[in-house]
Formats: sequence, C-alpha cells, structure tokens
Amino acid sequence: MNDMRSASVVMALLLGSAGCGAARPVGPVVPDVPLVEPQGATIDVHQLIGRAPLTVFVFFSRACHCLNKHDPRILALYDAYRERGVQLVMVDSEVRGSPEGDAEEAKRRSYPFPILIDRQGKLAEALRAEYATYSVVVDAKGQVRYHGGFDSDKTHLRDDAIPYVKNALDDLLAGKEPRQAEAKTLGCALETW
Repeated sequence: MNDMRSASVVMALLLGSAGCGAARPVGPVVPDVPLVEPQGATIDVHQLIGRAPLTVFVFFSRACHCLNKHDPRILALYDAYRERGVQLVMVDSEVRGSPEGDAEEAKRRSYPFPILIDRQGKLAEALRAEYATYSVVVDAKGQVRYHGGFDSDKTHLRDDAIPYVKNALDDLLAGKEPRQAEAKTLGCALETW
C-alpha cells in the first residue's frame, strides 16, 4: 500500500511540474558580450539588461534611410515606454562605427538613449541581426522575447503599419506572451565585421 501511495505522489509531482508554472522557452539567451559606451568605457550586455525588466535593442546604421524614416517612431516608443521600465538601446555593429561618431550622430538625431558599439559584431551575429531597424526585445534574464522588424514599414511609413515592437512590449508588460515573437525586417544591410 505504501509503495502504491508513494508511486501516486511521485506521478502527481511529475505531471504537475510538466504543466503548471513551467515557462515556455521563447528564444535564446543573449550572450554576455561587451558593448562600448559613448565615453569609450565598456559595459557587458547582461549588466545592461539587468537594469530594466525589458530592453529593446535596435540595430543602427548611420547611412540607412530606413532607420532615418523610423527615427520619429523609435523616439515615440522610447517616450511611451520608458516610464514603464523599458529601456531602449541602439547598437552599432558596423565596421566604421566609433564611440565619437555615434555620440555625434545620437546628438544630431536627438536620441535620449545611447548608441553602443558592438565591436566585431558579436551581438549582431548572436542575435542574427543583418539589417538596420532589426529589433530585439529581451527580458531582464537575457531571454529574447521578440526579434525582427521594428514595424511592418520600410521607408514609406503608413498609419496602418503593424507595430511589432510596440505589440510585443504591450503583451509582455501585461504578463502575456508576445502575439508575434518574430517578424520580417525591412532595412538596410548592416556592414558588420
């Protein structure tokens, strides 16, 4: 009788642990690579993402006309979500990126968030970033929750565009899985290392 009861308890525990409360994998964990800040100091990715419940990485290219067109939308997203604990970071993985040049570019574009250098494109490679405007939403544990285009537009911005990053943030902040965890990116090819 004791053996039968013990087996039932073990079976219930096994079945319970397989379903209830088990987090569904949503993406790879971001590698802990160093990024270079505007002042030239380095910060590890995990240190950066540990500062906020959600971090949005948007891959940057100074010469990309698609990114230029999206600047107002990126700035609006930053304004709408920073009070809710979301941080936004631009990542420059291009060969010609420099802290000085990117600091000037951030000032010219009125970015209130940094452009960080991804030397040798290690973060871009790990996250499969091939285009400017490619966006990745990461939680504080470093798990990718969304990756792909910032929205469904390229250079001709439409009012009916699908706001992929905004939708993912809304869902995650509401405690739900993103309605779309991946989307196509429409932007200029990054000139990575």
